[in-house]
Amino acid sequence: MPADDLIVEFLGEEYPVPSDRPFSFGRSADLVIDDNRHLHRRLGRFDHVDGLWWLHNVGSAVTIEVVDRNSPSRLTLAPGSTMALVFEEASLRFQAGSTGYEINVDVPLAPPEPAGPEPSGSDGGEGASTVTGAELTFTPDQLRCILALAELRLSDPSTVELPTNRAAAARLGWKLTRFNRKLDNVCTKLGRAGVAGLHGDLGSLAVKRRDRLVEFAVSAQIVTADDLALLDRDLG
Repeated sequence: MPADDLIVEFLGEEYPVPSDRPFSFGRSADLVIDDNRHLHRRLGRFDHVDGLWWLHNVGSAVTIEVVDRNSPSRLTLAPGSTMALVFEEASLRFQAGSTGYEINVDVPLAPPEPAGPEPSGSDGGEGASTVTGAELTFTPDQLRCILALAELRLSDPSTVELPTNRAAAARLGWKLTRFNRKLDNVCTKLGRAGVAGLHGDLGSLAVKRRDRLVEFAVSAQIVTADDLALLDRDLG
């Protein structure tokens, strides 16, 4: 089985999903869930783009909850929204009428890249003060950069909207160029640690990079709701 195949399991049956084509699920889809008239003909779709597996809620009324089977983390995907699958073993849960359903998904995540030396001065002279999150360390400004993008998600986990870089910079009282530099530093650090999907400078790639960053930072608890007070702290 190719290393980048997604494995979808429903009612004891496994469905290997190759990365070269989308895979849908619903009442009338690649994976037929049920003939429940409250269930969309196509509720969800998996796609492999830019080295990541993405889940699209293509329905109009049913919300999908994405639960990490190895931790308490969970995310909510509203109708019409998309998220990167950042949990290696996830359960997708949704309700159609009075009936609840669950699909298990095994997600091939990118292996860690060999660690290299941190370029000197890559953080614009932020000094040695660091704040620890998960197995990585981030400077206070780097954490504030992540928090500015993740604030809405941390305040309401059902939110899928992210602020623009300009709005996030304004939230911190920074110039846009400063925010973009900090964001580049954060993505470079996570990329060295093996987090895929954080490279992209223009258009949809930049949007997906921010989505991927927030999904990973929240699910890995690099930032939590308790950290939001940092946004209003003047660190100079």
